[in-house]
Amino acid sequence: MNKTILLATIAVLLVAGCTTPQGFQWPFQQITMTTIGGAGMVMTDFSPYLAGVSSGQTNKIFVTVSNMGGFAVPDADSLVYLTGSAINLTTGADQSLYWTSTTETSLIKKLNKDPMKPADPINDIPADEKQIYWSLKAPNVSVREQKSYLFIGRVYYDYQTKVTGNMWVYSDTEADAAKAASKSLNKATFTSTSGPVAITAKLTQDPVVLYSGEDSVTLSLRISSVGGGVLYKQGVIDYSTTDPNMLNLTADQINKVDIGIKLAGVALSNDCTGEKELIGGKELPLTCDITVDRPATFSSLPIEITANYGYYQERTATVTVSGR
Repeated sequence: MNKTILLATIAVLLVAGCTTPQGFQWPFQQITMTTIGGAGMVMTDFSPYLAGVSSGQTNKIFVTVSNMGGFAVPDADSLVYLTGSAINLTTGADQSLYWTSTTETSLIKKLNKDPMKPADPINDIPADEKQIYWSLKAPNVSVREQKSYLFIGRVYYDYQTKVTGNMWVYSDTEADAAKAASKSLNKATFTSTSGPVAITAKLTQDPVVLYSGEDSVTLSLRISSVGGGVLYKQGVIDYSTTDPNMLNLTADQINKVDIGIKLAGVALSNDCTGEKELIGGKELPLTCDITVDRPATFSSLPIEITANYGYYQERTATVTVSGR
């Protein structure tokens, strides 16, 4: 498990004050004021059938992908890509230089699972998992010679992290009455789905108490990439392609995420919504000033925050070829 994800999960458990049975998955994580993200479409295995083969021997490279987040991914929004130090599927490729194949036609494959669903721990349903492979013929190397070849597997996909919650807003008279009665005011709560992009949300004043003439609530967000891969703008990859050149990402497409906020009956500025960039892949802080009506007593405002993005993760494996 990615170290960042592990630490984040531990933090959630400590705040919640509970322990988790071994193997339990958290598609939803609920704590007060803050939310933590986790993994998405993860390559749980990337390995050759044989770690070492002889010249010209056929070997299989296996990829296993599991949806370890909290968002179902349509097959139209994901693909798996195999590349490496020396692979050439072109007919007539030099077999002394390249791994070749008479059966494989593309280094890009679909998972053919529509959709890839996350775990459902309530109903004891595990996360969807799919295995695919490429069958490749090893290059011909000289007798008594050994060469190591690097393989790289990537899974590309579009994903969404969603936060839902409630913001409580009180008038000053209601807050004073509660204080006089030794009663506590409700604080905001947020619940997040898990994903490779994490959304941390809190109110700078919580609970919110508005005095006469006041109508502003400040929401603080932090957006971070925690999946250990590369974040990119959703919609820029054509997942139906079989051409690896179409997977190239430009500088203005990397580290982009689209943020949406829904708050019924409340107008929002563009400070926290729309396309945002995590410069250098680092955590992005956002401050949102929200205008609300001052209640006569108190009100509860449902809120939904979404982050839509593309993501890819990769793993590597090595195969040694011996001459014969």
